[in-house]
Amino acid sequence: MDVSPTMPARALAGRYYTSPEVFARARDRLFHRSWQFACHASQIPAPGDYFAFSILDQDLVVVRDRDGAARCFYNVCQHRGHVLVEGTGRTRLLVCPYHAWSYELDGALRNAPGTRGLPNFDRESVCLTEVRLDEFCGFLFVSLDPDAPPMERAFPGVAQAVRAFCPDVEDRKFAHEHDTQESCNWLVAVENYNECYHCKVVHRDFASGVIDPQSYNIRAFGAAKCLHHTARAQTSKTAWYDTSGSDYASFFLWPAFSLQIYPSGLVNTYHWRPLGAEATHVYRGWYSRDGAVDDRLQRVIDLDRDCTFAEDLQLLRRVQRGLGSRGYRPGPLVISPSEGIDSEHSIGKLQEWMCEAVDA
Repeated sequence: MDVSPTMPARALAGRYYTSPEVFARARDRLFHRSWQFACHASQIPAPGDYFAFSILDQDLVVVRDRDGAARCFYNVCQHRGHVLVEGTGRTRLLVCPYHAWSYELDGALRNAPGTRGLPNFDRESVCLTEVRLDEFCGFLFVSLDPDAPPMERAFPGVAQAVRAFCPDVEDRKFAHEHDTQESCNWLVAVENYNECYHCKVVHRDFASGVIDPQSYNIRAFGAAKCLHHTARAQTSKTAWYDTSGSDYASFFLWPAFSLQIYPSGLVNTYHWRPLGAEATHVYRGWYSRDGAVDDRLQRVIDLDRDCTFAEDLQLLRRVQRGLGSRGYRPGPLVISPSEGIDSEHSIGKLQEWMCEAVDA
């Protein structure tokens, strides 16, 4: 984004966050074409384990097949369209609860009651529709675009940077998740996450308990549509826990996922699933070396949920309401050449990516 002293970058117009038409374009041109987080690989550890989820209007299921490979399918029976499974579980076959058509874990039709001997019924031609799946540092992502580049090409160098900062990231296991609905557009939530200009005002516990706020910075990561957050660990007596061992880093992957490593290597995630122009579901995940939540991790989960997570819910609801105001006139972004915690250069980058997606 070009910025000059005489022509500062300005925030996006309110319609980018409130218009159903803009939301529909973001659905079709962005979310249906980009990589979206499904679940952690440890959540489907054995053959037959499945995890059902949705990307906007599309129901999907990730399943571990009999050979141990993770696969993703549209979660819909090919007979008359009923959803196959809900939630999580383990099964030998994917069985439709409507007419009991069943599918192998590789998507092939196993049985269709009443069709044996039926003229012209070609069992071999019926199978579930597969979806692109890729693993990234132990996390499973899917893309509805069959021509989407692999994650390594979509986010060049990011996985290597994550492993360099947290060498055992791929050994982590899912430990805990909490979630809630945010009364805002997904981009409002993503922008809020990707700036810390408000942290010293609103997130004082985070700024004194986890990070050294004076060291906080957010930069675009190379050619990837990724924002890299960095900060030194908070080492004062106000720290939530023993933060020794490593500093803080976060890797936000456009458009709706962030992998965070809190000081001392506490791995956690945010991901956002848009529900409508003014509604979003946010998920907060935590990952430990053995999949257990020990006393230290529980303390951080509780403090994070009751402080930063709760504080943002109030902010986002009020921002969304303000963006719909007839009196809202987008103001200039605060973009400092020296970057740092009080700069919104990361917001300028997000808004550039948004306009590329919906205005092209």
